[in-house]
Amino acid sequence: MRYSLSNIINKPLEVVVEKFKEPEGAKEWMPGLQTIEPISGEPLAVGSKTNFTFLHKNKEMKIEEIVLEQDLPNSVKFGYKSSMGYNEVEMRFRKISENETEQVNESYFELKGFMSIMGFLFKGMFKKQTVTYMEGFKNYCEK
Repeated sequence: MRYSLSNIINKPLEVVVEKFKEPEGAKEWMPGLQTIEPISGEPLAVGSKTNFTFLHKNKEMKIEEIVLEQDLPNSVKFGYKSSMGYNEVEMRFRKISENETEQVNESYFELKGFMSIMGFLFKGMFKKQTVTYMEGFKNYCEK
């Protein structure tokens, strides 16, 4: 499953990228994120790994992140492993004007088990979650 979403953040590219790079910032814009635990490497360096723990509907979910590519301020690509499968997210940022930045999220999922059967039906749910995170990040940048 693949999809692409975008939005406009009303802040300069430099501000948006600095907010994106804040180590604990994701807790501000990712609902349910409880802990961020670096495993190896420098934050946002290619090959670095981090564990994320989310609380969703009173259930704990762990996700391992690895940085696959990094070309900030332009883009960064992550790989995520969880009990549901594997996904990749490429986040791109593009200066539109002095005070506007386009954020583009390209997502790819390889689901396993029950989710591989039901994934097609849940595509809307995955997109909705991505929109929630993107809107949260936009609000975090603009406040």
